[in-house]
Amino acid sequence: MKTMIKLSMISVIILSGATLAEARSGYEVTLNRALGNGASVYCGACHLGATNGSTAILPMANTWRSGVDLALSDSDGDGFNNAQEVSGASTDFNLANVTPFTKATGGKALANVYVVGDAQAVEVAAPTTVTIPTGSQLLGNIAVDIYADPTLATPITLTYKAGGAASTSTVYAISVTSGTPTALATTDWVLNANGSIQINQLPAGTSAGTHHIAVVRVIPIEPSSGVPRGEGEDEEGLECVTGQLSIPLMMFLAIFGLGFMVKRKRS
Repeated sequence: MKTMIKLSMISVIILSGATLAEARSGYEVTLNRALGNGASVYCGACHLGATNGSTAILPMANTWRSGVDLALSDSDGDGFNNAQEVSGASTDFNLANVTPFTKATGGKALANVYVVGDAQAVEVAAPTTVTIPTGSQLLGNIAVDIYADPTLATPITLTYKAGGAASTSTVYAISVTSGTPTALATTDWVLNANGSIQINQLPAGTSAGTHHIAVVRVIPIEPSSGVPRGEGEDEEGLECVTGQLSIPLMMFLAIFGLGFMVKRKRS
């Protein structure tokens, strides 16, 4: 009998631990899958301190509860959506002063643009010849004067302080002499996961030093609220680790209790 009780207690501990591990990984897997881009974030993405409902107070926690798109939402309101701020640090989308712009390295930091691949690049006033449709904006409200000659082998990357570009953005090469803007072909530039723009080449017939670069993006619309996540799990609606007994564990305890009663009755 003592041996049976000891084995049962060990089993309860093992099952309980497995239940908690599954509860924790379930939230993390859902969040990382939604963010994409090789995201690897943990409970600290939502919790400040211990992992319980009362500590789920970071901006990402509110995004989670609201049921909106986790990747397209801009939890900290800094102009970059959560997917663009995934860089291995789970707090990037919780801190408005930490963005791909502030974390850019290996290039030249200008006031509104971080340029990689052109040490001579400078900022110039945005030309009035660029048409900005309603609902769109010129990133950084400036253009960048490109001096280096971007190519597929040595591209130029531009990270904007004002926010990240999107697939709907338009990249313009603007003539220094005439101010005429020419939209770059989709094969001439690439949108990086963090919202930066990679210039692979300028339009045919142009060269570096004769054109500015400007990026117009559609102003992101925060996704509308969906079905709240985490309903009924605790009063806050969000908990990374729960101490509640799982159904498998309760079934095990019920079977064990029934077996114990039968054995006792027979003896």
